[in-house]
Amino acid sequence: MSTARPMRDLLVQVAATVMIPLTVAGTGLYYTSWQQNVSDLKTMIDLVSDENSEKRKFGIAMLEYLLKNNKVPVEFVAAQLEYANSSSDKQMLPMMENALMKAADENASVAETFRKALERLPSRLFVHAMTDQQRACIATMLLSLKDGDRAQLSVPLIAQVNWDGKQHELRVLKDSDMERGQAIANIFGSLGLELKVINLTTIWEGAKKVRPNTFELWFGNAPLPTVCGGTAVPKTH
Repeated sequence: MSTARPMRDLLVQVAATVMIPLTVAGTGLYYTSWQQNVSDLKTMIDLVSDENSEKRKFGIAMLEYLLKNNKVPVEFVAAQLEYANSSSDKQMLPMMENALMKAADENASVAETFRKALERLPSRLFVHAMTDQQRACIATMLLSLKDGDRAQLSVPLIAQVNWDGKQHELRVLKDSDMERGQAIANIFGSLGLELKVINLTTIWEGAKKVRPNTFELWFGNAPLPTVCGGTAVPKTH
């Protein structure tokens, strides 16, 4: 009994002697890795925000590399997208989105990071109108929206199209955006524009290549709302 206890004490001492250096070494490695990640992120941010366009391109390439290796938190992605969205360089946002989509092809977790980051930006709405009256109508409705609703939307393009649609449609390009798509339809519905929400995920193969939080509004041959001089009756919500 007296021999067993010293042996146990010796084993505890040996274990402590071994574990303490391992713990210190592990902590050191973690701290060094953390420092490197912070340094890489700072370098990437400095490059992306540089006045030199070539350095900005290099910064976006570095962002893609860091994303592939799970080194960019969603907060940084969101901040970079917001910066690119407001940048005077109109090529920055498409290039950054392209880098994110390429990284998502190699790292599945990036797709979720990308989606969460884009949720913090206004929804991108591409409008397709058949007539000048419809083009004027969307402009009128955007001006008529409440400030909070207008802040949720970005309309980069109003295109002239020809199609035989009988109804006005709000087309959703990602399953994960269906709830937001319905919310957008409700926003326009409050001004009297009846929009049928269509999920293109299983209908159009090209939807897979479109970034999240992107929607299309297609005007059909249905009446326009009264706010645009039409005969539709505004809905109440």
